[in-house]
Amino acid sequence: MKTLHNTCLALAIAAAPLFAANDESASPYFQIHGDHRADVFPLKETHAEVTVAGTIAEVTLTQTYTNDGETPIDATYLFPASTGAAVNGMTMTIGERVLTAKIREKEQAKREFEKAKAENKSASLLSQQRPNLFQMEVARIMPGDVVKLSLRYSELIKPVGGTYEFVLPTAIGPRFTGEGKTEGFTANPHLGDHGKTPSRFSVDLKIATPLPLRSLTCTQHEAKITYLDKSSASLELAPTAPDRDFIVRYRLADEKIASGLMLHQGDGEKFFLLQVEPPAIVGERDIPARDYVFLIDVSGSMHGFPINLAKSLFRELIGNLRPTDTFNVVLFSGGSEVLSSTPLAANPANIEKATGLLSRHSGSGGTQLIEGLQTAIALPTGKDISRSLILITDGYISAEPEAFELIRSGANGTNVFPLGVGSSVNRHLIEGLAHIAGNESFVVTNSSETQDAVKRFRDAVSSPVLTGITVKSEGFQSSDLQPAQLPDLFANRPLTLIGKWNGEPEGTIALSGITGDGRSYTQRFEVSEAAANPENPALRTLWARETVRSLADYAELTGKQSIIDEVTEIGLEYELLTPYTSFVAIDERPREDTSPAVPVAQALPLPKGVCSGAGGSVPEPNTFLMIALVLVATALLRIR
Repeated sequence: MKTLHNTCLALAIAAAPLFAANDESASPYFQIHGDHRADVFPLKETHAEVTVAGTIAEVTLTQTYTNDGETPIDATYLFPASTGAAVNGMTMTIGERVLTAKIREKEQAKREFEKAKAENKSASLLSQQRPNLFQMEVARIMPGDVVKLSLRYSELIKPVGGTYEFVLPTAIGPRFTGEGKTEGFTANPHLGDHGKTPSRFSVDLKIATPLPLRSLTCTQHEAKITYLDKSSASLELAPTAPDRDFIVRYRLADEKIASGLMLHQGDGEKFFLLQVEPPAIVGERDIPARDYVFLIDVSGSMHGFPINLAKSLFRELIGNLRPTDTFNVVLFSGGSEVLSSTPLAANPANIEKATGLLSRHSGSGGTQLIEGLQTAIALPTGKDISRSLILITDGYISAEPEAFELIRSGANGTNVFPLGVGSSVNRHLIEGLAHIAGNESFVVTNSSETQDAVKRFRDAVSSPVLTGITVKSEGFQSSDLQPAQLPDLFANRPLTLIGKWNGEPEGTIALSGITGDGRSYTQRFEVSEAAANPENPALRTLWARETVRSLADYAELTGKQSIIDEVTEIGLEYELLTPYTSFVAIDERPREDTSPAVPVAQALPLPKGVCSGAGGSVPEPNTFLMIALVLVATALLRIR
């Protein structure tokens, strides 16, 4: 009897973390650990103050909560954010006490938080759980407390099809957790299909760009938009339900290559941002001569749908080449096979030769990607030509770190576009290569996506408008540029360069390249003109974030301690939340009430249009474990 009782208890303890880990959460909530006597910890309102300067957004997100219970609570708070958010500050206000968080190495921050918690002090700890999911732990929230959490972050706004899109996530529905990593996720309850919440969400947004503002829309909410002049506007969203993302879209493009320069003169370091926007309308004469190297995986794992898709994409792309374009083909499996030792003209005879080579392969052998990459990058190309390496693979290799390092340090000005094909692509490789190359990743998992994928991929890689880009400073002291290697300027994809500068705001920055008709293109940006508005503090955080971003994924994927240390150092110096740094805030005055803190879980509304069964699937292992617990308990009762 005693043994059975102990077995049941052990199973219950073992099961507890599974229920938290297997319900992935990414919605703003306080998941509070404890007993049913405590009241909920309702989210009353969320207000966002947003300032968009060109392609940079600065956000202060303030969420107000109230503890209406009769006992202290300890809470774990999860909230979604854009994957590009760079969190660079946090304050917690409890009544009249304002606690400013300090940046610490992640483990040190955790130790300081736990020590404060043990000393009966109110404290908070903010850490990165996923690139778009942050976690805040809050200790000793007393009955009647009104808690305001203010988070500051910046992000670079990237365009989609020539349109910039700023997204402020408010809620993400219940997640299916049958695949992928689940450690670190915390369970959160949602209201049922008809549940309502008194919580409200509001936004005040101001936008100013160095280029004419062509359009501004709010796609999912009815917001009041006021145009202040040709390059600035304001947007106001009245309090509404937090059940859908707040999305603002705007366009900057002109019929010519439009560019702009921004400066920030801080007390210490100085930063600048140069942005080049491609023309909205791209004609044939605007596209420089192009050289394509198709690096195609023909290994055994590509047999069937993957290689058929690769062939289809290859035919579509090569069939749309211009007579002035050149191309080559490298096939790799256990070794590499090259179509030609030099670039081939895109004439019918050479195209037929290339398709014939690929058609003879149906997928066999090993996957020597590194050798294939080295071969493709080493192939010669012409002068003043936009060269693109198109990699088509399922990514089934174990040499991701070597591939990342090869593209990071040895691409030699080649634009790299990875396309993952197959029912279970190695996204670790595909997305990692795209990020390092500064391009978008593409993944196609089934044949129904083929036609759309071919069109999207072809549109993305087919229209370079400025190639061989170089940036030189004349009388202007610039340094520490990001990205270190500049890709070509493609249609619908702007070029952004950020860096540091010293001295006086004078001189010029010269951007040069080759246009579609072979002419040299140079535009000089007078630094003194940008100096008229020298206060753009987001540039400091953005530079740090872009530097961290160029290192953090690589550090995580390779595990190199030297890179981890570098990311940590940047996070500490620039007060930036990273995978290795956290924010911690501590009220040094112990709370008078020493009664134990108890937990309460707060349910939030489902996102609009999402039903309560959206995260359902076949029973997970924890479900079967709970069934086992019920059976054991039943047996226990029968024995009694």
